[in-house]
Amino acid sequence: MTTISPTFGINGTVAEARKTIAGLQLQLATGKKVQTYGDLGQQRAQNLSLRADLSQIEGFTKTISLVDIRLDLSVLNLDRIRNLAADTKSDALETGFDPLASGQTVYQTEVGTRFNEVVSLLNADVNGRNLFGGRQTEQNPVLPAGEILDGAGTRAGFKQIVSERRQADLGADGRGRLVLTGPAASVTGSVVGTPGDIGGVAAAQITIDIGGNAQNFDISDGALDTLAALEAAIDTAFGANVATIAGGNQLQLTATNATDTITITDIDAGAAALAGLTAGATTNPTATMSLAEDAAGSPFGFKLSAATSSLTGTNITGPAGAPPAVSVQFTSTLPSDGETIRLTLGLPDGTTNEMTLTARSSGPLGEGEFLIGANENATAANFQTAVTTSIETEAQRSLSAASLFAASNNFFDFDGSNPPQRVNGPPFDTATALTNATTTNTVFWYQGEVSTTSARQSNLAKVDDAIIVAYGARANETSLRDTLKTMAALSVETFSANDANAADRYNEIKLRGNSVLSFAGSAQAVDDIITELTVAKTVAGRAAERHTASDAFMRGIIGETENADIYEVSSQILSLSVRIEASLAVSASLGRLSILNFL
Repeated sequence: MTTISPTFGINGTVAEARKTIAGLQLQLATGKKVQTYGDLGQQRAQNLSLRADLSQIEGFTKTISLVDIRLDLSVLNLDRIRNLAADTKSDALETGFDPLASGQTVYQTEVGTRFNEVVSLLNADVNGRNLFGGRQTEQNPVLPAGEILDGAGTRAGFKQIVSERRQADLGADGRGRLVLTGPAASVTGSVVGTPGDIGGVAAAQITIDIGGNAQNFDISDGALDTLAALEAAIDTAFGANVATIAGGNQLQLTATNATDTITITDIDAGAAALAGLTAGATTNPTATMSLAEDAAGSPFGFKLSAATSSLTGTNITGPAGAPPAVSVQFTSTLPSDGETIRLTLGLPDGTTNEMTLTARSSGPLGEGEFLIGANENATAANFQTAVTTSIETEAQRSLSAASLFAASNNFFDFDGSNPPQRVNGPPFDTATALTNATTTNTVFWYQGEVSTTSARQSNLAKVDDAIIVAYGARANETSLRDTLKTMAALSVETFSANDANAADRYNEIKLRGNSVLSFAGSAQAVDDIITELTVAKTVAGRAAERHTASDAFMRGIIGETENADIYEVSSQILSLSVRIEASLAVSASLGRLSILNFL
């Protein structure tokens, strides 16, 4: 045996150890056990799969972070809108009617400011992405407040729609498009023998009184001495066609309405007889009054819904017919004091008003009361006067308030298939239909996505392999639109200090505003949107928690496979260094070994 062979063996071992140390030093420098996935062997596929999962988790986490910011701001703005609506509702109960010089109350001014704020909140964006426009995220979903209310150029705003709708609902006579009629007083004279010469040399003057309007006529020779001249003079004096000639020789007088009485009085004895007339008074011949809508199918004004009566000796029929009408006939059996008749009137916003008229045996009369007359004709006349007054009063109160909210529905409620509605005019006070607004003649307040699908589904985010969060919102959702249009309605009305019905109309408007802002029944509330978005935030948050846990777990597995333990590597390097030194020492000793030294 020689020393060369062991030495070579030791040197080979030392070289291998040095190579191992070099590898360990690389691990110490890089912190990795291997430098390529190929060096992982069978664990290569597992680590590549885990890293792909980590990349996907990173994408989900970024998405959740963006969605979380959008949801936070959306909920924050919605919470403010909810509070503004609640304040508007509660303040209405605490404020009275005290208009300023502008014709508006302090409450209305505050509501106008809230309207502007709601518009601003609905136009909120995050990094240029609008939150309340559905899929339309590049532009403000709501037009500026001033443009919505006042219009822009030739395009009508909300205030103009309100004005047109009110004209259509009240009608030209301010009676809510209801027509009061009845058999008017009528007088038919006897046949005149010589209609071309009715006068005489003697003085012949008569007084004709229709509804308190008394006019004198001279039918003597040289004056109105023909029947035709008298007929023309009567029409001129009363400003209406109240006189006609029947058969060429009979003068007929007819009052213009059922409440007027015709009274003929001789100024000179026997003068009326020259024209075939008889001195005396004539009233409604059948003691009947009819109340009817002015046009069948019209959406405007009062609608006759029901009529009930406790009036003794009174016959009531309807509402019936086209257009619907109610007929009230008094008989010789007169009503008793305190008995009533009730008319239920439908209003343009879907609400109703019950008008009660009460019979009284003596005055003074209060609102909605009528005097029981000496007979059925006088009672019918008094009743019609009371109905007329009550309708005109209620038209300025509940009907005007209802018209305001009907206009807000016409203007604010629209979708892709149903554009805003306008009165088909001018003229507006006789219109009988609504017509579609266009973008050239009317402001369309909402500019975001218009769709019948769920607003939440308009923006989706995948936050996990099997979880998609729906977090979209639209400014035209029912509760947001109702809040906006109610504030608009409350803030645009003006009142005159000289208007006896102003305070009642103001209260009617506030009552309707509170009803809408109560979000009663199945109506969507702002809280509902907040709840749905909060649920979406919770789902995304829980997904983020799972992703954080999964990320840590997978990184742990990858770390165990790929990452080097610096303490273990250092220990191995130290151990190998000692072994190399020992091997080199042995090698050196073997190199000096010979038979001579051995001996």
